[in-house]
Amino acid sequence: MDVPSARSEAAARWCWYAVLVALAVWAVALGFNPRRAGDLRIYLTAAQRFWRGLDLYPPVDAAWPFKYAPAAAWLFLPLSALPTRVAAAAWNLSSVAAFAFAATQWQVTLREDLRFRSAAWVPIATTVVLAQSFFLELFYGQVDLLMLALVTWPFTPAGRRYQAWSGVCLAAAILLKPTAIVVLAAPLALRRYRTLAGFVAGALALHLPLIARFGSSGALEQTGAWATTLDRTTAPWVLGYNPQGLPTLLLNAVYRLDAIPSAAALAIANVASIVLVVAAALLVRSSKPALIAVLCFGAAFASPLAWRANFVLAWPLIATLFSLRAAPARRTTAIAAVALVGAVEWLVGETVLGPASARATLAVRPWGTAFLILSVVAVALFAKGQRLAVSATAPAEPR
Repeated sequence: MDVPSARSEAAARWCWYAVLVALAVWAVALGFNPRRAGDLRIYLTAAQRFWRGLDLYPPVDAAWPFKYAPAAAWLFLPLSALPTRVAAAAWNLSSVAAFAFAATQWQVTLREDLRFRSAAWVPIATTVVLAQSFFLELFYGQVDLLMLALVTWPFTPAGRRYQAWSGVCLAAAILLKPTAIVVLAAPLALRRYRTLAGFVAGALALHLPLIARFGSSGALEQTGAWATTLDRTTAPWVLGYNPQGLPTLLLNAVYRLDAIPSAAALAIANVASIVLVVAAALLVRSSKPALIAVLCFGAAFASPLAWRANFVLAWPLIATLFSLRAAPARRTTAIAAVALVGAVEWLVGETVLGPASARATLAVRPWGTAFLILSVVAVALFAKGQRLAVSATAPAEPR
């Protein structure tokens, strides 16, 4: 049994607090910088249009449109009432708070399963590994740290006590990132039908403000405009140098860099990615943390829009790998896969390579390849880990 000393536990805890404080300070500084939080400004513009009853997807937006579902626009209304810099700082700070909450709750979840050990340094190491993803997430003011909390909390001990609200969290996550639909495989596999009912109710409730503002026909028009916007922007993007998701890796087998795939090919790649993520998760479904970690990562990896910032959603997967009880050879394999991801995170970027070299390097998909290797190693080790002998039975999943 791994029992860290009280002194090392205390030191790791204070280091973790220091990491969170550093992230919070950096997040606020980036928010107040008028040249940062570019994506959040798009969300705020959409919220202001929603308030005024204007088209959420006007052609004038060109290459920088609002890409979330129309019902997501009203979620940013409170921030749209603030000065832009204050809104950006508040959003980034809230994102760090959501991350701190998700990380803490995930550690509690891992401690429930005797196949995973308690290690106080794991949150720090995992955050350091994903350093560039965190930086880009806060630099642009994106939604992935909030997504991390929405997707993981329903399956923590606290979330299981509020299954209806857990379903609402999943509905909000899928509204923000439709590929998060893969996470619905978890309540299905765990037979948490009240969570699924909460998801349906939450999805309907989240669309009521849209219908109230635009009417039923107007809501349908906005949804159609959203679909058109995604069609217009995704195909030219998916094979550019920046995307690193599984659909891009699959399409790369057929298309060259910067090509525009056919609608059928893109649809096949998207569906295949979702199927592969769900299938991988079901291979490790006898371990709830492993199941959720794979699906959380899959919410980003299965997206044709996936890029470097989105991989903060790999945090639970890496933390779970770090915590796995396994033979030394298997632990070495896990650490090697994480080290590969860490090397890509720290070395493949504009700051290290320069813009031109970084673009050329990203075009060969080092991020997508590294994270694909990580996920394959994780599924293999988690599946083998199910056969580890334990001294007691982990708590049963409440229904």
